[in-house]
Order: sequence, then structure tokens, then C-alpha cells
Amino acid sequence: MLKLRILLAAVLLCVLTPFAHTQEKSKTSGPVPKPSDFLGFEVGADRKLADYKQISSYFKALAAASPRVQIEALGKTTLGEDMFMAVISTPENLANKSRYKEIARKLADPRGLSVQQIDQLAHDGKTIFLLTCNIHSTEIGSSQMSMEWAYQLATSQDPEILHRLNDSIVLLIPSLNPDGETMVTEWYRKYLGTKYEGGEMPYLYHHYVGHDDNRDWFMLTQIETKNVNHMVYHDWFPQFWLDEHQMGETGPRIYIPPNADPVAKLVNPLVHRGNNLMGADMGWRLEEAGKSGVIFGYSFDAYWPGGTRNTGWWKNMYGVLTEVASAHIATPIDVTPDELQGGSKGLVTYEQQINFPNPWPGGTWRLRDIMDYELIVSNAALETVSKFRQDLLRGVATMATQAIQTADPQVCWRIPIEDQRDPVVAARLAALLIEHGVEVRINSDAKLYLVPTAQPYGRFVDEMMGVQRYPEVRPAPGSGILEPYDVAAWSLPLMMGVKAERTTIRPDILNSSRVIKSPEWPEGGLPNPSGKYFEISDHQNNIFALANAMQKAGAQVYLSQQKPNGTPTFIFAANQQLSANAEKFHLQLVARPDLPQGAIPIKQLRVGLYKPYIASHDEGWTRFLLEQYGFNLKNIENKEMRAGNLNNSYDAIILPDSSREVIVDGKESRYGFSSEEFPPEYQGGIGKEGLHALRDFVEKGGTLISLANASDVLIGEDFGLPVRNALAAGGARGAAASASDFNIPGSLLRLYVDTDHPVGAGLPKEINAFVDSPIAFQTSPPPPDIQRSVIAWYPDDAKDILVSGYAHGAERLQRKAAIVAFQRGKGKIVMFGFRVQHRAQTEGTFQLLFNALYWSVM
Repeated sequence: MLKLRILLAAVLLCVLTPFAHTQEKSKTSGPVPKPSDFLGFEVGADRKLADYKQISSYFKALAAASPRVQIEALGKTTLGEDMFMAVISTPENLANKSRYKEIARKLADPRGLSVQQIDQLAHDGKTIFLLTCNIHSTEIGSSQMSMEWAYQLATSQDPEILHRLNDSIVLLIPSLNPDGETMVTEWYRKYLGTKYEGGEMPYLYHHYVGHDDNRDWFMLTQIETKNVNHMVYHDWFPQFWLDEHQMGETGPRIYIPPNADPVAKLVNPLVHRGNNLMGADMGWRLEEAGKSGVIFGYSFDAYWPGGTRNTGWWKNMYGVLTEVASAHIATPIDVTPDELQGGSKGLVTYEQQINFPNPWPGGTWRLRDIMDYELIVSNAALETVSKFRQDLLRGVATMATQAIQTADPQVCWRIPIEDQRDPVVAARLAALLIEHGVEVRINSDAKLYLVPTAQPYGRFVDEMMGVQRYPEVRPAPGSGILEPYDVAAWSLPLMMGVKAERTTIRPDILNSSRVIKSPEWPEGGLPNPSGKYFEISDHQNNIFALANAMQKAGAQVYLSQQKPNGTPTFIFAANQQLSANAEKFHLQLVARPDLPQGAIPIKQLRVGLYKPYIASHDEGWTRFLLEQYGFNLKNIENKEMRAGNLNNSYDAIILPDSSREVIVDGKESRYGFSSEEFPPEYQGGIGKEGLHALRDFVEKGGTLISLANASDVLIGEDFGLPVRNALAAGGARGAAASASDFNIPGSLLRLYVDTDHPVGAGLPKEINAFVDSPIAFQTSPPPPDIQRSVIAWYPDDAKDILVSGYAHGAERLQRKAAIVAFQRGKGKIVMFGFRVQHRAQTEGTFQLLFNALYWSVM
């Protein structure tokens, strides 16, 4: 048998090698450049990094020299960089890539195909294998590895490699966050040779969302996410997605599939079988190469749909995560045996067990090690998708067919177009589903969006539109549950505040509906443009975008104290840009001849957003959201905060979700991390001077807003407010409640709202709040110089609190406040016990933040 294999390999080499040489000579007269030769340094060497422009230049040179490599543009990044991927295969496959893309598309949506036709497509098609690198920019190894792996695939004459390329088309994205890769390499080079070498940056490594760029894949808010999502679900339809990450320094050396528990019920089991198949080959090849410290069934569960390849599981795509231990960027680290530790799901203590059969013993760990592990798993992944090509291609069609056949053809998600509190957000939900590749229909009279569950992505539809109930998996009798990797709830209608229901639709209505490529956006403009003033009730998010845009255009905006239909009213003075902006924001304004009595002119709002040096994801998300809605926003850093006189520059100041110790002291005890590890100009927090400046800001008429954990800054003697965190173990301010008593790991909870208060105005009486921190306010009767308001509170009965996700200890929230406000002196304070703008996903509660900001100038 061995002799036969050797003979077949020799024959294959003889057949393919001359062809490969011929093709290479036809494309270039020079040699294919090695990465190290092209860059002028050894890729993977200690303290050496290629930045994104160098990586991009190398891939362009590789594509120019090799007929096996092409470059495809994916779009621009947030900061305007070109985002690209390399398409790697045999010259013949690349010449016919449109055919293979069409086969992949048909297999992803096999409606109308017979079993025989599917088998033929699986026989004729190529496995389209997507490998993405470096979404988290400090996880730098895969961006460097990508150049070496691409060079191997472009130049190898190994018969096995040529066979794999003949079976497959590789889509290789060297960085999912090019802007961040540039930030990290520049920061690393700046402090090379100093005590800050390889250390953290004091700012986010994505312009807006930092590490949370891997939390955006069902909401698609960031341009990088949109670029890749379009390529995956509208253009290439890859069957297998490998996303390469890095993790902590003192645990296992690499995580590979299978995933840990729990498992999402709606994911087709074939997804996990395919993922585990790849994981088995990865593990085999790593052990074969003498690479120890390989673990599976560890930390990373199969439940959450928010990240790169995870989202694809519900769309019948195989998707695998790997996580390699980190160095200090490109600086080696030494790990002693006593420093190795477990502590995560799947490895309580660092010792040999069935999912960790060969522990790494400790020693020096460097960038080169990271790249070597990643090269092995990348090659193993290509081996797997080649070896099981037809099975994987047929499996995609099988899962799509099962999604259709197991659903009732008359069951749809019904989204009314007109009967919505915010019709623009309802249209945005429809647009988001379409962007995901979901089939969305509109009924014959254009009053309903209908999203059938009997479609290839039907399980994704049910997952995104339905209510979550987190599976309470316990690893042992009497133990606590396995914690979710990220959050426990993501129901789009509930988060966005959109009416939607899963219901049976009559066949005649469904048959008369039509598939749409874009939603029916509400008509905006001025039906009667001859008015002197124009008004619209305050119940839509885009009203704030319109108000901000018109103020920037020099127009006067008013807010009426009268409340038609129970909501305040924005009034706009006539302006030549008003009609165009109303159309842009899909808002229809009504003309009126004069201002109502008591209408208040609103001055242009000046917003300050605190930016700590221990980077806050919530700061970035808040900045992103407010910029999207056109707020006049500026970051405040520690030096400016400590200097005081804040009223000269700001009407409202937001403290984003960060701990008191981060904001005041510049320390993060959860990770044993302090800003003192930064260069001197980035050290510390706002300190006592900053706290005094904030109190002075309020007393002189400013509005101070805290989000979630930042509220701890305002509790206690510094501000003297009659409020405490009822869930703090140590009283007014102290250690949070233990998980055994209270655990809400990112869930949607029911809140009641005082809609007569300016912060609650325009909201429904009942809303869904995204909660993931042990914060609930208990107020006390205030002294004479303070006015206190409870704006939102939890139900009286714990059974009514959880809407979606998981809640342990919900009884501790009964009758507690979630949003409180205080008026002191001339100023105001608003404390949100949860992130009303969580990851730019909770559109149903955005208006609470917008209202709080506008309250500052009323």
C-alpha cells in the first residue's frame, strides 16, 4: 500500500509540476519573493513585525509573481485603509472561479435542486475555505504567519499541496482589522528597547470598538464587519471558516475544536461534526510535529452567535476558532512551570486530562512559536477541506435542505411596517436581515415584512428573532452552571424595540408577497414645505439625528412642553436644508404657522465623553453611536478633567462603563493591570481633582451621565447623593454580589419607565434593558437641596423580570431602580444602571441616552 501511494505521488508530481512551472513563467520572469527577502528582515524573528502596509505590499508582489494568487478588494476600513483578501488556488481554478462561486451559491441555497443535482455540484465544486487573521490587533501572530503560508501555497511543488489546491480555493484575509494592526505595530516599535516594550496601548486598537470588533457579527455596525459579511454571504459562500486568534500567556499553548458546552439547539449537528473533524486533524498534526499544550473542549462554547465564524453556524457553514498562547506582541516571554494555570471551563487546574493529553511544560515562548502552531493548523485545515471536499459541500446543501424541510412553510416572522413606535428602526431590522443573506418578503399591500422560517437561513432567523433561554449545563452534581463565553441574549426585536411575531401566514398572502433586496424605508420630507415651522413628535431615534444636523446647519430647534399623544415635540424653524435632511432620516414633518406657547429653544449641545487610559470598549461604542447620530462630541482625558472649568466646554459629560478604580485611579484589579505600566503621559485616572471638577461642573449647571459600572464613581461621599447600589456586597459601594447569589451574564430584563420625566419621554411604559452587571439602585429621601427621580425600575415580582437570556437571583432586583436622576444646584446627574447603548445593538433604549443629553440644554 505504501509503495502504491509513493507511485501515485510521483505520477502526480510529474503531471502537475511542468504545468505549474509553465504558468509561473507566463506570469512573471522573476522569482516569487519570499516574505523575509521582500521585507528585509526575518518574519517571525524576535522583536520584528510587519505592519499592514508592508503586509499589503508583500501580497501584491506575491500576486504579481505567482499565478496561484490573486488579490480581491473588500472595501475601505474605518480609517480609510484598503482591506483585501488573497485568493489562492491552482491557476485553472482561479481562471474558473466564477463557476465555483456559482456552485457554492447553489449549494448554500439548494431549493429546486434534486439529490442527483446536488451530488453533481458537490462532485464538480471546489471547497471554498476562508481563513481570517488578526481581528484582535494585539493577536499579531496570524498576520505575520499569513505571508509565510501564502508563500508556501504559491510556490510549493509538493504533490500533496498541489492536490489540496486543486480541490480547494483559499480565501486568506491577513487582517480583519488593518487599522488596529497598524496601531499595534507602531506602538510596539515606538517603545522597543524600553520597559514598555510589548505592553498594552492606552487606547482602543480599533478606532471605535477595540476588542469588541469580534462582537459585531450579527449586528453588522462596523464597516470592516460589513465588508467581510458581504463577501461571505453574497459573493463567495465559503463552506468552511477558520478564524485564528491568540489567548493568555500562562495556560495551554493552543485551543482547537471541539468546543466547550453549552451547545445552541438550533445549530445543525453536522456543523459540529465538521468542526470536530477539522479539530481532530489539527490535533493530530500538532502532536505529530511535537507541539505540546494542545487543548480542546476549553472555555470557548458552541452557544453564542456573535463572532465571525459563529454566526455562520446558523447559516449552515462550518466554522472553527483556534487560540494560540500569546507572547508580548513580538517580544519573547519566559513562563515557569509554577506560573502555568487553568481556571477556565474545561481546565480547572493545569494538569493532564483527556482534552489536554500533553501539557506544555513551560519555557520560552515567542512569536515564532505562535506562527509555527498557526502554520500547522492552517495546513491541517486545508488538508481537511481537501480530503472531505465532496462530503463538506454536500453537507452544506444537506443542512440547508433540512432547515427548509423541518420548518412549517406557512410560519413566518411578521414585522408590521406602519404599526411601529419607530418605523425607521423596523426598516433597519429588515435591512439587517437582508444584509445577512436572509430572504425577506413584503406583502402585496406593502404593510408587512414577512421572513419565512422555511428557507436555508431559517434557523438563523429564529435564533436572531426569537427569545433565548440559556441552557443551564452543570459539569457536576451540585455545581454551578457553565458560564456563557460572552452573553446570554441577543433577540433583535427585543433589543431594537421592534414589534415582531412568529406566526402562521395564509398561503395566499405568502404566495402574493415578493422577495425584496432592500426594505421599504419610511417616506420623509415636508409634505407642505410652505410652513414657517415644522414639528414631529419625539418617539423616533432619528429625530435626534435630524435635530443635530439642523443645528449644525444653523437652524433653530425647539422642544415643546406640550405633549400631544403623550410625547414631547421637536419643532424646526424653516430652513433650506430641512427638507433634504428630513428625507435623509426618513422623517415626515408637519407644518405649523407658529410656535406653541412654552416652546423652548434648544442650543447646540456640547458633549464630553471621558476617555480613560485603560481603554474602555464602552467609550468606543458610545463615541461610535453618538457620531452616527451627529452629536457634537469631544473626548475628555485625565489632564483636562483634573484641570476643571469643564462648564466652559461642555453641557453634558458622559462617564462610560468602566470601574471606579479605572476612572479615578487608573487601575484595573480584575486583570492586575495598572496604567502605571504605560509611559508617564498615560498614567493615572482623574483622581480627587477630577472628582472635585465633576462636582463643580454639576453645581454650575452641567449634566453628568454615568453608564453602568461608572455609576460607582457617583455613589458615596464625593457627591453625597441619596443612592446606593443595592447589589454591592459591601454597602453603598463595595464588592459586587457573588455569582452564587446573583448572576445575569448579559440578558434582557423588563423595566418600567416614568415617561413623564424628560429622560423617559417618548419611551414606552415598558422596555427591555440589556443587563450584565450587578447594579441596582436604592434611593433614599433626599435632603432639601437635591431633587431625586426614579426614571426606570424593575417589576415587583422576580418572575416578571427576565425577558431573554438567564437570570439567577432576579429577586434581588424586585422594586429596585435601574435609572435614577438628581438635580442639585443648577445641574443634573443621570445614573444608568445598564448600558442603554450596549455595543450599538440596543436601539430600543438609545433614546434614554439621547434624552439625557438633551435634558442638559433644556
